[in-house]
Amino acid sequence: MNNRIRVVVADDSPFVCRLLSSYLNSLSDFQVVGTALNGVQAFDFVKELRPDVVTLDLEMPGMVGLEVLEKIMQECPTPVVVISGIGREAATVTLQALNSGAIDFIMKCNPGGMISPDTLRQEIVKKVRAASQIRVIRSLTRRSFERKGVNPFLFPTHTTEVRNELRNNPSRKDEPIKGVVVIGASTGGPLALCELLSNLPDDFSEAIIIVQHMPGTFTRVLAAQLSRYTKIKAKEAEDRDLLQPNSALVAPGDYHMLLGSDSRVKLSKGPLVKGHRPSIDVTMQSVAQVYGSGTKGVLLTGMGDDGSIGMVFIRTKGGKTYLQDKDSCVVSGMPQSVIEKGGAVDHIGPPWQIAKILAMDQLRAWRENKC
Repeated sequence: MNNRIRVVVADDSPFVCRLLSSYLNSLSDFQVVGTALNGVQAFDFVKELRPDVVTLDLEMPGMVGLEVLEKIMQECPTPVVVISGIGREAATVTLQALNSGAIDFIMKCNPGGMISPDTLRQEIVKKVRAASQIRVIRSLTRRSFERKGVNPFLFPTHTTEVRNELRNNPSRKDEPIKGVVVIGASTGGPLALCELLSNLPDDFSEAIIIVQHMPGTFTRVLAAQLSRYTKIKAKEAEDRDLLQPNSALVAPGDYHMLLGSDSRVKLSKGPLVKGHRPSIDVTMQSVAQVYGSGTKGVLLTGMGDDGSIGMVFIRTKGGKTYLQDKDSCVVSGMPQSVIEKGGAVDHIGPPWQIAKILAMDQLRAWRENKC
């Protein structure tokens, strides 16, 4: 069949190669065209066979996964789904891979033991199929920008006049929080989050809550990464954390994040919602109940429709909503689901532009209060 999704599987474990190959080859629309047991072989296969997708283990002999990924992105851009282990070190490397152009990741196992074969099969099939629909044209990775001392996500979003007015407004400091920005993201989210937060003003006065679909071992590393690459202070949320201006709380993996009337975080192990915990819908609805018209919902790149209900709920409470545009999304499923359900949206654009609108909305509100 000419329309099969052609896949190269790269892993230093022959067992994992056979397992992933059997999952994919059992379906009529997949064809594993090569299996590689080391990094050099993996890159050679990608360059020679030009597959539609690569599944890439990040721990391989010969050439480590990050090196393979960067060479792929530079010389033959191809959608890559990385295979990740657990633990903080694995999470750090996996997030580096996402920053270097990988589309998504799959965990071989979880803290409770090995993932069941059926669960792993469903996940690999879903993510490889989704990756095959993505056209990768980015050849410059984040790491190549970093070597030049450049922030690749910083856009000229504010004029000098606007920046000075935001920075030199002493009456805004130490005021109670009047608004909360709730950001939901999934596949492709870490890069989009970096781009958005990088372009907020230095003293953004609203609190930020981030719900990124990720396992528990990854969200703390994500928060540290956001703090490193942006001027927003980010941390993984803990129970009873208090919202602060110019700060972001990241919902911890495997917990729903809610907000009490006292603006303190409540973490919950409630049932999965649409297969997710944390759920973007749950957090958005909880925040809108407390902050009403002071709530701003931002839905970024991702598969599925988590967040669509939350965005509609924010609008019913008088808040504002923003969607990442289709062209800048890795996967546009989540933002598009809001449009398909008829949800009203205040702005659609790339993450840097959403940051500009959020900053201008803040400045406009301050000017109105001043008058």
